Amino acid sequence: MPIEISVHRISRFIAIVVFVLAPLPFGSVDLIWIWIWTMLLIASLLTANLSRVCNSDLWVIGPTGAILLLLCALAVFQISPGVSDALADPSWRIARDVAGVTEPNRISATASVPWIAFGSCLLFVLALLRAYLLATGEEAARQMLKAIAYAGFAYALYGILAHLLAPTMLLWRSKEYYLPYATGTFVNRNTAAVFWGSCSVLFLGRLAPIVSDALMAKPARRHYDYSFTDHPASLAVGFLTCLVATGMTGSRAGVLLTLLSLACLANLHLMQLRFQSRHYWLGAGAVAAATIVGFLLIGGNVIGRVGLFGLTDGQRAEVYRTALEILRGHELFGIGIGNFETAFPPYRPGNLGSQGIWDKVHSTPLEMMVSVGLPLGAAICAIAVFFWGRMLWGAFSRLRDRDIPATAASVFLLGVLHSCIDFSLQIAGFAVVFAAICGCGLAQSISTTRRPQRA
Repeated sequence: MPIEISVHRISRFIAIVVFVLAPLPFGSVDLIWIWIWTMLLIASLLTANLSRVCNSDLWVIGPTGAILLLLCALAVFQISPGVSDALADPSWRIARDVAGVTEPNRISATASVPWIAFGSCLLFVLALLRAYLLATGEEAARQMLKAIAYAGFAYALYGILAHLLAPTMLLWRSKEYYLPYATGTFVNRNTAAVFWGSCSVLFLGRLAPIVSDALMAKPARRHYDYSFTDHPASLAVGFLTCLVATGMTGSRAGVLLTLLSLACLANLHLMQLRFQSRHYWLGAGAVAAATIVGFLLIGGNVIGRVGLFGLTDGQRAEVYRTALEILRGHELFGIGIGNFETAFPPYRPGNLGSQGIWDKVHSTPLEMMVSVGLPLGAAICAIAVFFWGRMLWGAFSRLRDRDIPATAASVFLLGVLHSCIDFSLQIAGFAVVFAAICGCGLAQSISTTRRPQRA
């Protein structure tokens, strides 16, 4: 028994290390880091504590595992040689006719990229499942969210100081892009914004129940024996630091959607006052005012960029239209996971000019549809909506610990909406954190009474 407990602790430690360190090596964009985190999460899953898993967990584990298997099968099918001309990418026929090569037909425009790109999908699912199993215990869920939040605080503090003291450096490398803005350990400022925004939501999720109990002069929902990291002052410092760092990225969507998700979380907490309409509307008004003030305080760079460029990006709209053209004729099985960079150049419209490298669609759902086809893409979107609804249901239905699914639902809203107009969820350093938070919220959406009691 002591050996088994020690193994479980090591397993939990490995998982939290992955969740905390994934943003560090430049957002883990290099393939080597994706496989390192994958191997660590597999080791952690194989030694996970399953004592509190119940039948209700199959509603999350089942669809997630099924989608992963379908993605794996599709990646193999996309690179398999010898498919019919009707399904094959025309580049293989052109290569044979023009260059005289003897390569057989494939659905994918490349011979190996879908299988390599599947690694990112595998990492995301492993992070979601490991966090889910870890968060079947309420205390473990809180510890995991706290670790991620304070890691985000550390990254935000580094990002602010690095921008002020060494704006031309990105960790130990020279910073090539976004020199006027803070990016922390990420190369892209938009990904940094949504990461720090998610961490600010985590801090508010822990702080809001304490503040609401104090303002309403209610007895605390639980006995708070504040440690330094749980003290309201520490949580407030973490929240404000992450929020300031988000503003310093200058990301229009990142800042606006962060404030939207914070307002969403605040209103989910206020819903406990829905039978006391005066208190609810006073609170809702305060949330709206705080959102406006927050935007004015941290959104200086954003206001300037909105005034200069507007809220929309014409180039991205053009790429979206082109992506739909690429999808035409590949609706069933897609062009191959990770193949957009290869497929885009022949379709590139002239009004984009010669500047800019469009290796991603800048809309993860749209790129997913292009990569895997409409049937599987629609299934993934449907499961995502189901998971978000499950977290919202947990936030409304649970009698205790409803702050965890409410926080996760707000982070989900931020991450998914941002990924619709950018590629933040395609950056492993953020995707792992996002999956861990969502897995935690999904696990805590289930009532404790349904789970086996602790041995």
